[in-house]
Amino acid sequence: MIRRDTLPEYVRGSLWVLPTLSAAAALAAGSLLSVISVGVHTPVAFQGTPDDARNLLIGIAGTMVTVIALMLGLTVVALQLSSTQFSPRLLRNFLRDRPTQIVLSAFVATFAYSMAGLYTVGVSGGNRTASFPRLAVSGSIVLVFISLGLLVFFADHLVHSIQVDAIMNVVQRNTVLVIQDGLLLGGEDAPEVPAGATAITSRRSGYVQAVRCRTLLTHAARHRACLRLRPRVGEHVVAGTTLAWIWPASPGDPAPDQRLFTRVLDAGVRVGFERTLEQDAAFGIRQLVDTACKALSPAV
Repeated sequence: MIRRDTLPEYVRGSLWVLPTLSAAAALAAGSLLSVISVGVHTPVAFQGTPDDARNLLIGIAGTMVTVIALMLGLTVVALQLSSTQFSPRLLRNFLRDRPTQIVLSAFVATFAYSMAGLYTVGVSGGNRTASFPRLAVSGSIVLVFISLGLLVFFADHLVHSIQVDAIMNVVQRNTVLVIQDGLLLGGEDAPEVPAGATAITSRRSGYVQAVRCRTLLTHAARHRACLRLRPRVGEHVVAGTTLAWIWPASPGDPAPDQRLFTRVLDAGVRVGFERTLEQDAAFGIRQLVDTACKALSPAV
């Protein structure tokens, strides 16, 4: 189950979300163009017969399947190359690559648009008909030319994206953005954990991906308690081990409710199965270090 606060990061690093949305948009556009009736001699309309239109759509759909398979194959090769030659931690950067997602979305949209057109072109109520949405068929031709241009763009982009300079530039840019958010600004020294502090254990294993400091601070101030996290963002925790300590802000205050702060920590500290660059600037530095270690290796 995906938490609500992890949805933007999940969508950013997913290869299926944007193509799915583009396929739905293509189906909606095809339905809209299908209801627009144009004459045979309209310049923007397809000039062929219904059989010509069906053959065209079948050819486009088959071609796009081949192109999508080729693109995914090239992407897997790039992922394998970056993983073996540079660092396995760079795989997420390639999954987050927006041009790759856009090109894949265009290919999927063209395929979905062409396949959906086969339900209406030249067929009505199970019988053949001479009328068909010429403007909608013309739209498939436009999508083919757009896909052709994006295919050339993707080949050029892929060659440049696997260069070490480009990879390091992406890591540097993403890491600097995290640092500029102010996560490294210093504050008061963290108080020492007293002997009577209550330890709150982690409910799950994984990496600390993000910490909502405002949420934790608000609840700690409301209940007059001190709270200190044990792991930093980017560190790994094991279920059942200490995630944080809580203790009264003043000696005369009552002890904080452990069950309440357990729920607060679940909402304020996100633990996931992999490290992300959302708040973890050290992860970007680790990617740079991994690549440097590979460069120093005699085998590389």
